[in-house]
Amino acid sequence: MASRKQLLDWLNGYMRISEVSDYLPNGLQIEGTEEITTVVSAVSINRDIIERAVADDADVILVHHGMFWRNEDMTLRGYRKKRVKLILDHDINLLAYHLPLDMHPEIGHSNLILRGIGAIAEPPDESGIGRLGSFPSPISFKELIERINDALCTKARYFHNGKDSIETVYVVSGAGRNEIDRVAELGVDAYITGDAKESTPYISREMGMNYIFAGHYNTERLGMVELTKLIADRFGIDARFIDIENPL
Repeated sequence: MASRKQLLDWLNGYMRISEVSDYLPNGLQIEGTEEITTVVSAVSINRDIIERAVADDADVILVHHGMFWRNEDMTLRGYRKKRVKLILDHDINLLAYHLPLDMHPEIGHSNLILRGIGAIAEPPDESGIGRLGSFPSPISFKELIERINDALCTKARYFHNGKDSIETVYVVSGAGRNEIDRVAELGVDAYITGDAKESTPYISREMGMNYIFAGHYNTERLGMVELTKLIADRFGIDARFIDIENPL
């Protein structure tokens, strides 16, 4: 068993939330019970994970994408009201870590993706959200896609407009579509991210760029899995990641 304060103190320090300006509050978003014995985690807050927390008698829901985003409707009505009511009715704590997890030097999604595909990660760059990696020996584009699919349990989509031999890659987990101009200037052999937009195939073709998008959900799953394991190991409590299917 752990107290809410013990868990939050450790998480907020380990995730270095005081160093990051974000689009939503990191750490505690909704206060629940003080005593913590069970934690369930997911990539994003949704009705399914709340109902799973209720069924499992969990004291904490831990997510990457939480609630109360800047520029969103802050009125608690509709699905937002129903989510908050269910959480409050069962005295559950809601915790969220967004950019601090994206940017974390150890369990950041991009770092774990590079590790999963067998690339050597460079130190975090000044962007904070991306990570450069390289392979000890060049691999084919086809093998790169196979490694990504195996590491992320997905079927990545791509625009193969660059080299067939891949030595360097750059990773931005999640919504990396808007980073394409910056990444194109880096001269890497492939760019791995979560999503794309309508203009992406044109830019990829015109820049001779290999652009791979493996899903926002899938590229931001590994960090949550790892963080949940760390909580279980550190506090000796029941902490488990719940994989809730998301096609995007």
